[in-house]
Amino acid sequence: MPYEVIDHTADTGIRVWAPTLPDLFAEACRALFEQITDLKQITETHAQTICVDGIDRTDLLINWLRACLLEWTANQALIQSAKIVEIRDTWLEARVFVRAFDPQKHPVFADIKAVTYHCANLSPTSDGWQGEVIFDL
Repeated sequence: MPYEVIDHTADTGIRVWAPTLPDLFAEACRALFEQITDLKQITETHAQTICVDGIDRTDLLINWLRACLLEWTANQALIQSAKIVEIRDTWLEARVFVRAFDPQKHPVFADIKAVTYHCANLSPTSDGWQGEVIFDL
């Protein structure tokens, strides 16, 4: 598993590893939605584009996950997977594969309210990249 759940007082978070920056952003999206539902139950997705910017890479990661979470909170859509099309230090474009939430098929594990800056970190490692984010429940 390329991520682990971080226990945090009254909240939860993820620590994600990946060999490349695009892979880390895609994996962070997957980890976010695995906290919300069982991704194996999501089928018949459609693709859409998400573009976000930030002041640096860590801010970009936070804004990316916020844009992904917005699909859930505003549109009742679940992101099964993401592919980063292009990424720079302060901007990214991604294709996300989404499905409308169906309460008969998609159990809700956690109601994530927000992606926070608390303990947020994104840094290169000897094996690639590592990111850490806390979610407000």
